[in-house]
Amino acid sequence: MFDKTFEFCAVGLAHVSPDGSFIHVNKKLCEFLGYEPHVLKSMTFQELTVSDYLNTDLSNLQQLLAGSIDSYSMEKQYIRNGGAAVWGKLTVSLVRDSRGNPDFFISVVEDIDEKKRLESELFQVEALFSKIVDAFSSRTFIWVASPDFKKLHYLNDGYHTIFGRSDYELYAKPLAFINHVHEEDKIKVLSVFNQRPLKTWELQYRIYDVNGKVRYLHDRGNLIFDAKEKQALILGTADDITKEKEQQQALEVAISELAYLSKTDPLTGLINRREIFEQLSKEIKRMKREHHVSTLVYIDLNDFKQINDNYGHAAGDQALKTFAEKMQNKLRDSDRMGRIGGDEFVVLLYGTRANEVERFFARIDNLSFVLHIDDHLSVPIRYTAGWKEWNERLSTVQKWLDAADHVMYSIKGESKQRNNISE
Repeated sequence: MFDKTFEFCAVGLAHVSPDGSFIHVNKKLCEFLGYEPHVLKSMTFQELTVSDYLNTDLSNLQQLLAGSIDSYSMEKQYIRNGGAAVWGKLTVSLVRDSRGNPDFFISVVEDIDEKKRLESELFQVEALFSKIVDAFSSRTFIWVASPDFKKLHYLNDGYHTIFGRSDYELYAKPLAFINHVHEEDKIKVLSVFNQRPLKTWELQYRIYDVNGKVRYLHDRGNLIFDAKEKQALILGTADDITKEKEQQQALEVAISELAYLSKTDPLTGLINRREIFEQLSKEIKRMKREHHVSTLVYIDLNDFKQINDNYGHAAGDQALKTFAEKMQNKLRDSDRMGRIGGDEFVVLLYGTRANEVERFFARIDNLSFVLHIDDHLSVPIRYTAGWKEWNERLSTVQKWLDAADHVMYSIKGESKQRNNISE
C-alpha cells in the first residue's frame, strides 16, 4: 500500500540520502524533471538545482541535520533534462534511524512552474501598466474608486500635475475635484456623478488649477464588475486637453480671420470684388423668390489719377480710405458697400427703388469728403454716381453691374462733382 501511495502521489516524492543522492523517486518527480527513474537515481539534487538556490538549500539541510529545525520549505528552480529551468516548491523533512542518526530525507516537490510563469507575466504587466500610467501622468489623471465613491483605491500623479493639488484631497474625499470645476460646467458634472445607478460617462468640462488657470478636461468613466455581475470598482480617466482646446480656438480665430480677409478689400476694409459678386448673386435670387427690388449704385472717384500723380500713392490710398469710411458710416445695416476695383465702388441699397435713391444721397451730400495732405493743404474728393434698379432683364450680376456702370459713365464727362441720374 505504501509503495502505491508513494508511486502515484499527485506531487513529486523522493527519498534522498544525506549526501544528496536519490534513493527512491516517484513517477510525478520523474515527469517533472524529465528523467527516467534509473537515471535520476544516479544523480544528486545538487546537480539538479540552479546554482542561485543551492546555498540556501544546503544551509537548510544543515539545520535539519543539526536538529535546529524539523522541516523546511522553499521555492527554487530545478534543471530539467535538456537544460531548461523549472520552478518547484520543495518541502523537506529528515528521517533518523533507531540510534538517532540521519537516515534519509523525505523531499516533496510541487510543480509551481506555471504559477511562477503567470506571476512573472503579471508582474511584467503591472510594471508595464505602471510605466504607461506614469507616462500619461503629465496630461491624464487616472483613478479607481468604490462604486459609492467613499473610498479611493488608486490615483496616479496626474491629479497633482493637472490640478496642482495634493493627492490626499481625493483620498479623503474621492469627488473633491468637483469643488474645482468651473461654475458654468459644475451642473453637468454633478448630474453625471449623482446619477443612480451610476452609468459609464464621457464629457468635457473646465477646471481651475491651484493657480487659478482654467484647464479643459476630457473625462471618461467605466464600471468594473465582479464575477457575480455586481459593480466592484469605478475606473475614471481625465485627459488635460487644454493645449488642444487653445489650438482649436486659435485655429477657429485664424479661419475666421482668413474668411474675413478673403472677402475684404485690405485697403478700405470694404467687401472685395469677389464678395460683391457673391452677395449680389444672393440678392438676385432673393428678389426673384420674394418679388421685391433693390437698387445698385456704381461710384467712381473723379480726378483720382491726379491725386496719385500730384501727391503720391500714399495720398491716393488715404483718399480711398477716407471716402470708404465716410460712406460706410451713412449706410443702413441692410445696405452693402464694396470696392469693385481701383477707384470704383458699388453700394447695394436693399429694398430701395430707383426713385428713392435721392434720399440716400441727401445724407451723403452733406458729408465733407476732404483729403488732408498736410496742415496747410487739403484736397476735395469728388465722385460721380449712377444707379440701376434691378429688373428681370438683369438676370446676372455682371449685367446688373454693367447697367449701373453705364449710367454712371453716361454722366461722367458732364461734371467733376457728384451728379445723379437714373433710369
